[in-house]
Amino acid sequence: MERSAQTQELSADQAAGAEEQTDRYVYCIARASEAVSFGPIGIDQREVHTVVFNDLCALVHHCRAQPYESQDPEVAAACVLAHHKVVAVAWKRWGMVLPLTFNTIIMAKQGDAEENLVAWLDAEHDWLKAKLNALTGKAEYGLQIFWDPQLISKQVAGSSPGIARLEEEIRSKPRGLAYMYRQQLERLLKKEIETKAAEECKSLYELIARCVDNVKVEKTKEGEPERQMLMNLSCLVSAAKYADLEAELEKVSKMDGFSVRLAGPLPPYSFC
Repeated sequence: MERSAQTQELSADQAAGAEEQTDRYVYCIARASEAVSFGPIGIDQREVHTVVFNDLCALVHHCRAQPYESQDPEVAAACVLAHHKVVAVAWKRWGMVLPLTFNTIIMAKQGDAEENLVAWLDAEHDWLKAKLNALTGKAEYGLQIFWDPQLISKQVAGSSPGIARLEEEIRSKPRGLAYMYRQQLERLLKKEIETKAAEECKSLYELIARCVDNVKVEKTKEGEPERQMLMNLSCLVSAAKYADLEAELEKVSKMDGFSVRLAGPLPPYSFC
């Protein structure tokens, strides 16, 4: 397959640092053959441009072969946000991109970094095209479902014969023995809440899976005392299915003690 890396001439700032910044930080891959300079929109205001191979291009900036990292959470978050903004610019321009993981760097080992990048685009061309085609017309949404643990605890306690029986026992026992029964009651309540959580997660997952093209279960995050995260999902959704998903989530949000957070549309980070 014939190779043709088409890149625009370096700006004065790029040329000045080219000797020490021989590697390339890669943001994403797009289905386009445009040699474009986007200006200083990258991490640390780096100049971002495309490296083109046939009908694919990669968005890159000049860098050294070392990751962007900081002990300062705000600095680290700013770098990740800058990465996302570049991906979002490409996504808006070309409709679909394959975002690469933060801190993906092509090194200038055994040749020029952009030549190495072009060689990779060549070797993976068919797979990259197939992946882009499969994702076209779809977007990623972050979906989190919460429930009120205090309200759910009351619901479980009010509907459990075992808990009702233990509460009756506690009322008839002396203080020392009642304490032991309360510990048993707490263990039983915790177990039944965990069972209910598993049942709700299974039911909600099946409901959501019918409304999306793909779904991935992510790690739940710690929430507020009055709102516990029950599910954390990444969903790939086509435009044709989005209305169905929105309608079902509206029903979930009206369930007693439940709430929903939906973030997106986003480039398909979790499905590349």
